[in-house]
Amino acid sequence: MKNRPLKIFCLAGLLTLANHAMLCAQTNTNVVVVGATNAPVKVSLPAATNISRVVQPPKPRPPTRIEADRADFDLATREATYFGNVRVDDPEMKLHCEWLAADLPQAGGRVNHIVAETNVVIDFADEKGQPYHATGDKVVYFYQVQGGVTNETITLTGNHPQIEDALGTQTGDEIIWDRVNNRLSIPRNAKMVSHQNLNGAISGTNSPPATTNQPAAPK
Repeated sequence: MKNRPLKIFCLAGLLTLANHAMLCAQTNTNVVVVGATNAPVKVSLPAATNISRVVQPPKPRPPTRIEADRADFDLATREATYFGNVRVDDPEMKLHCEWLAADLPQAGGRVNHIVAETNVVIDFADEKGQPYHATGDKVVYFYQVQGGVTNETITLTGNHPQIEDALGTQTGDEIIWDRVNNRLSIPRNAKMVSHQNLNGAISGTNSPPATTNQPAAPK
């Protein structure tokens, strides 16, 4: 009998804490008043102004949920392996495959290495909301912070990996998605099938024939 899907909540993002900021401004104003004796009298006006501004902390990142038919957890190596109809629901992407292995983070940490294989499908959007659809035999997720520099990549390999968006379909031996800089690169055998013609029209549409005003033929 097929195992019931496991619903596992993990890969939660780090919660960012922000301190409340207080802006205090204090000013002293001196005013000179001329009296009946024409003797200037110096009066100090108490002018202490406190301005408070509260900076709201950012909302916590929603957790990533993984569902699969079956899962194994190696507590010694801190690795989780999922089998059969694996589905990953992340705030930034959706992934489906048949096999997935992920390193379990320490408390307060985050996953830094994921491998997904067999009929991998990924749907995600860029910072402008432009949707992308990616497929491949194997996908490797890598995350690392070293020397203050963050590296986060998703690499598609295998039999004809490809990424499709509104402009066209891109294929190659390897497709690398740099999530930090929001860039796609294809190091070898890059090919693209455009959904647009050179004049900017969408392929597959029938444009009306151009009409020109020709001078009448002489009689």
